[in-house]
Amino acid sequence: MKARCLTALSLMLLFCATARAQTNGFPPLSPVPKTGQLVDKPSSTSFTFIAAGDNRPSGEAIDPPPVLSKLLTDAQRFKPEFAIWGGDIIGGFRTAGKKIDHKLLEAQYKKFFSTAATLGVPMFNSPGNHEMDSVLHVKKGKKKETFESPDPQMQKLYLKMMKYPSGAPAYGAFNYGNSRFIAVDTEEPNAPIVLRSEGKTVMNKGTKLKLDPGNVSQQQIQLLTNDLNANQDKEHIFVFMHHPIMAAGPGSQLNTDNATQLSTLFAGYKNVTFVIAAHEHIYFNATGTTLNPVKPATGPGYLVSGGAGAPLDSCPTPQQPNCLAKNHYLVFQVNGGAVTVTVVQVSAGPKKKSK
Repeated sequence: MKARCLTALSLMLLFCATARAQTNGFPPLSPVPKTGQLVDKPSSTSFTFIAAGDNRPSGEAIDPPPVLSKLLTDAQRFKPEFAIWGGDIIGGFRTAGKKIDHKLLEAQYKKFFSTAATLGVPMFNSPGNHEMDSVLHVKKGKKKETFESPDPQMQKLYLKMMKYPSGAPAYGAFNYGNSRFIAVDTEEPNAPIVLRSEGKTVMNKGTKLKLDPGNVSQQQIQLLTNDLNANQDKEHIFVFMHHPIMAAGPGSQLNTDNATQLSTLFAGYKNVTFVIAAHEHIYFNATGTTLNPVKPATGPGYLVSGGAGAPLDSCPTPQQPNCLAKNHYLVFQVNGGAVTVTVVQVSAGPKKKSK
């Protein structure tokens, strides 16, 4: 009887500790399957990590673009401790009203996982719209509009494939050395449409597709605020997400309300060093005038890195030195209070000759 009581008490304390951690901040973020577990080195003040995003294949292809393998192979020379990723790891999407093509999407996930594992270090992802959204067709009079929207079923598949614990959200955080890394989920479903700005329109299978501007729930923002408050002792906080708070082009930005909330929030914490996003298939240093940024003197630096293999976008014209429309990844070198970022270009290789 005494042993059973002690066991019950232990379980209750564990449950309370888990609930308290969830209330006080973000839950632990699981790494991408097959990439291994990260072991924190709390005393480390000097280390390297890489960041990238948007490696999704086009259409219904299963294999990631070849440039992803080249990128991961090239990045090994910097001996990173881990990698953070900005989403769009699969082609994804489904047509609303139809069943999810589990065979196709699961094959895309598994192929990405095995490719990501070739980097040889743990990788952490913040989901993109291709993992989370479905395509909707809506008639407006005689016209039919096609747009995407976060889909609870796609989210469920993402959580399952990423092997997140039961009940865990698609956001989370982890510590390494003197720094904390926070993955914000900008693709939460059940968003209040009336409060959101419009996203940009792209061509998808010959049809104009209105992209969703993303959504971060107030619950997630509150937990994020709690997390920042609880980690003011960290020398650096790096935030990564899919939709950028500061984008190069109109329509690519996270919905206006969320972008304003988050930028105001981050400005209140001196240790938020960089906010790294993807979604735009370019590199963009949103708060700097050069390509390679260093730790800002005040406020966080905002970077967009979406050149890991998806079809490239164009930089705004006239061309500015803080934008690059090339396949690339970012190398972050932390050295105490200093952080330097290097943009490393990756060649996509020669184009195949058409037959």
